[in-house]
Amino acid sequence: MKSILRVTAIVLLLLLATGCGLQNSPLKKQQTGQTNQNEQDIQINTELTRRAKETAGSIKGVKESTAIAINRDVTVAVKVTGFDRWRLKPIKNEVHDKIKELDKAYNVHVTSDKKHCVQLKQIESQLSDPQDTKMTDVLSNVNKIIKEIDS
Repeated sequence: MKSILRVTAIVLLLLLATGCGLQNSPLKKQQTGQTNQNEQDIQINTELTRRAKETAGSIKGVKESTAIAINRDVTVAVKVTGFDRWRLKPIKNEVHDKIKELDKAYNVHVTSDKKHCVQLKQIESQLSDPQDTKMTDVLSNVNKIIKEIDS
């Protein structure tokens, strides 16, 4: 009986180790393939970022906001709490429209997802120290957030 349990445990460990190894190798290839854009091609509009953050924060019902304007996209995360959550869609639409007025050439993406808010704040803090920041990583992170917002 003990030998059957040992053999079963060894087989399970081998299967888990093999399965994990196969999943990791293609993923790394996909990630490195996505960051082909040059660092010089990535443009962050700090003035529009600041204005978008202020504009979103000034809208009734928004408790906190964060934003990033990179290339031709402005991504904004807003924190809406309490009874204002009942008006979430109109608040997000108002944020979108007011930020679109700031610069019509940019695509505006608005989210109220807490995870996106945290991620954008992390990106914002990364950008405060540009020497240690890889712009291709910032762009891929922002594009990932945009993809999740738009889906």
